[in-house]
Order: sequence, then structure tokens, then C-alpha cells
Amino acid sequence: MTTEISRRNVLALGLAGITVGLLAGCSSDDSSSTKDAFSGKSKGAMKSLGVNEQFKATTPLTVSLLFQDNPAYPEKSSWEIWQDIAEKTNVTFKPTIVPYADYTTKRALLINSGNAPDVIAKTYPGQETQFVGGGAIIAASDYTQYMPNFTDKVKKWKLDPDLATIRQADGKFYVFPGLHQTLFVDYTIGGRTDILEADGIDTPTTWDEFRDVLKKVKQKHPEVQYPFSDRWLGASTLNLAAVTWGTMAGPNWGIGNGLQFDTKSQKFSFAPASNQFKDLLKYFAGLVKDGLMDPESFTQSDDQATAKFETGRSYFINVNAQTLVLSRTQMEKNLGAGAFKIAKLPNPAGPKGKVVGGSRLENGIMVSTDAAKKSDFQALLQFIDWLWYSDDAQVFLKWGVEGKTFEVKDGKYELLPGYKLSAYGFGDPNAKTDIRNDLGFSCGNFMYGGTTKIVDSTMPPEELAWQKIMSSYKQVPPAPAVPYTPTQLQQATLQQTALIDAANTATLNFILGKQDFDQWDAYISSLKSKGMQTYVDNANRYYAKLQKKMGS
Repeated sequence: MTTEISRRNVLALGLAGITVGLLAGCSSDDSSSTKDAFSGKSKGAMKSLGVNEQFKATTPLTVSLLFQDNPAYPEKSSWEIWQDIAEKTNVTFKPTIVPYADYTTKRALLINSGNAPDVIAKTYPGQETQFVGGGAIIAASDYTQYMPNFTDKVKKWKLDPDLATIRQADGKFYVFPGLHQTLFVDYTIGGRTDILEADGIDTPTTWDEFRDVLKKVKQKHPEVQYPFSDRWLGASTLNLAAVTWGTMAGPNWGIGNGLQFDTKSQKFSFAPASNQFKDLLKYFAGLVKDGLMDPESFTQSDDQATAKFETGRSYFINVNAQTLVLSRTQMEKNLGAGAFKIAKLPNPAGPKGKVVGGSRLENGIMVSTDAAKKSDFQALLQFIDWLWYSDDAQVFLKWGVEGKTFEVKDGKYELLPGYKLSAYGFGDPNAKTDIRNDLGFSCGNFMYGGTTKIVDSTMPPEELAWQKIMSSYKQVPPAPAVPYTPTQLQQATLQQTALIDAANTATLNFILGKQDFDQWDAYISSLKSKGMQTYVDNANRYYAKLQKKMGS
């Protein structure tokens, strides 16, 4: 089964860094400002729409949609979700189905050629930046004031700092992001808790304790060459560990554009040149040197890493809630039911303590400029606001139709007989109908954030207990983005590419012992030769300029 990796594989470049308060939530009523904004574009729109009120177009509406297909649950034209959306809203989707692996390329081709559908789904914050200069997508922030569900959540959940991470040089943002009430943490170290229990080893709570645990396990189980063999090229582990060291790391994950923001000085610095980054690499280099971590962790395929873990050739690996379930299923086949126990460990604390990083923004949607020219544009915005941001719609998109596929008992969502949600372990495993695979619910193109209750609703007790532990961790504030203009972005992209490539290469070389830490100064010199100081100075200058312009 394909695992969806959210929010980490996004290049965070070209985004503005200002905290501009959104307009207070309001209804799409018949005020003069609304009439002016949608003059000649109100076909099918409701006269007013309030928070959590059901949207239904007054005339039939057809919306073209760019849809990312997932091989784990391929789209079917027979999915009931399509029909249910139409019945609830009087809106019919006309989807363009694109294979998972080809989505990024196809999306760019359609947008750049001027043939983009009305709604472009599955867009992670940051991915929209490349399309801003071409004028093919609308500035989402120009219209959120007419979206009561969106603005209500931003206000109640105090999401302005998070939205500041996606604002462009003009102070606007160009993607409608998914919104989380609370920070959703998922990735961590997973391990064989049966081994720890049998050997009388306490669950590690810090990275130092994790190293000690690996040493004890290696001593007691010499038949296991490396107790820790990682997947995702070690990037997820470096990402979650880096936060606890006060830095950024993880190729294509946490390292982003390498620019770390200091809230006190209000300035950026290049994280891979910091002492904290050096100390982080030293820690993992020590694991590899001592034979505690498989050196192939940073080069092997995901399948190779999981095969080692699922056959008992390693005892620890980076996981998320879904991959843990998948591994447990496979290990029951390989090792036998009851022959093992695995669990997510709490994120280990580092020099900065128990901290986690991240944003409460989730992948979302872009809207094409052509859609904004149509006579039914106001109705489209109302529809988007209801489908992607109302509580009722988010429950519907995840669980289906109440009374048909699920019911609510004691505040909990339960599938009715005959239905299951295999990906999350809900329902009778022998049920004939899977609400994701067969009906289209709990699908990644629509499930974007929501209240903590909605997000938690598909979590088993084991995951809820882990989330409760993680809720006590302190969140590192999300960094504002750099307000590049399109021209400045082009220059910065060239500099960033060279710098991040050098940092990622050095990360691998230092950890694997191919480069000694005595050569750290030479590494820093190589970054300087690639324009590191200019890169940082420009980021700070652009940020300060916009702050002055906005009167901050």
C-alpha cells in the first residue's frame, strides 16, 4: 500500500514573511462590498452562507477538478462520494484523474499552458509559488473574507502566524490550505517494545537514552547487525531530531530552504552552517560508527528498510501511524501473531528539550484564474468553503453519510455493519465495502485538516494515547517565509539549490564517516563560496523591507 507523506516534501521558497490578520469571518450576504466583488458572477450562489450551514447551489454547478489518483485506493467513477456531493450541494465534479507519480508534472503543464481545471487539489503550501508570477491562479487571500467557515477557523484557532508562512511578496497567499486546530505530529521512531520488555530496558525519552538503548539491545542481540535501520533515507529522523537540537535537517524534508528564523533578532540564518547542525550530525555519526545504526539507512530503498524491520533483522525504524499498522500486518505473516510487539516511541527530547516543529497548515487547493472569471464564481467559493472547511463536510468526507455508512455513539464515530475502513483498522475486517476503496471517502484529495476531534476520529486507542503524550511537547513557532519577488526568487533558487545540495552531501559524508569533523571549517568555506552570506543577507533585507512597508 502506498503511504501518503504529508507536509514534509515541500520546498519552502519564495513565501512572504508577514503576519497579516485576516478579515473577520463573515457571510456571503448581499452587502454592497459582496455585490461589487461578484458583480455578474453570482449565478447559483446562495444569498447568505454562515458557519457550518449547508451549502447548496441555487442552480446546478459543474466544477472541473484536478484529482491526484492514489494506487492504494484508485478512483472509480462509481464512487458514491461523487453522487453524495452532488446531492448535498447541487454541484457536480468533472475530474481530471492524474496518476499519483505524475501529478506534480501534469499539474505544472496544465497550469502553465492555461488549461488548468477550476480547482487544483492536493497542493502543499509552497508548491503554489512557482505559479504565482504567471497569473494562472488566484490570490486566495483576496477572497477568504467571503468564506465564513475558513475565516471562523483562522480566528478561533489563531492561525495567522501559520498563514504568514505562505504569504508572498505582495502580502497575499495563493493556496487555500487545509487548517488544523492543533499541530498534528505523526512521524517518530518505532520499535520492538517486546524486546525492550524482555530485556528490562526502559523506553527512551531522550536521544541520549535512545543511543543507550541501542547499545544494550546490540549487546543482548549480537545476531542483529544493526538494531536501527531507517527508511526514507534517514530524512524523517533527521527532521524530527533537528528540531530538538535547535536546527533544521533532513534532505527534502525538514531542511527546506535552509533558512532558520530567530524570533528574538527577527533575522534568518543558514541552519546547515550552525554549531547545532554540527552537533546533530555528530550524534548520528556516532550511532553509525558504533554499529548502532545501519549506514544503509541513508541510501537504501524504503522496501529494503521495512523488509529488515519486518523480518526481525532490525528492531527500530522511523514510522508513522499508518506504516506502523502496515508493518504489524506484515510481521504477523513473517514472524507469527503474538511473536512480537511494536509501537511508536514518544519523540526523543534533545538539547532543546521536548519540542516539535511544524505548521498547522495542511495540503490544500489552488483555484485557477479562469474560474474567477465565470458567472458562477461566488457559488464556487461558497462550495469550496463548505466542502473543505465546514465541520459537517469534513465529517462527511471522512466517514460518509450518517445513518448509512456510520453512526455516532457516545461522541465517537462508528461504521455500520457491512462497512470498513481498512487503512485505519475500523469496522469489521470481513465487511464487503471499504468506504475508502469502494466509496471514495477518507480520500487524500479532500481530507485536509479539521478540528482535533475530526482528525482524531480515525485514530485507534494506541495512536490517541501517543498523541496525548505528544500534546505536552512545546511547539516551535513556524518561521515566516521570505517575501521574494519572482525575479528575486529565481536568483534565490539558484543559490539555494547549490547550498542545499552541498549541505545534504556533507550531511551524508559526515554521518557516514567519509568526511571527518576536522574538516568542518572547510565545509563552511565551501558554503561561503557558493554565496551563503548573500543568500542570507538578501532574505533578511527582503523581510525587513516588507515589515517596514506593512508598518510592523
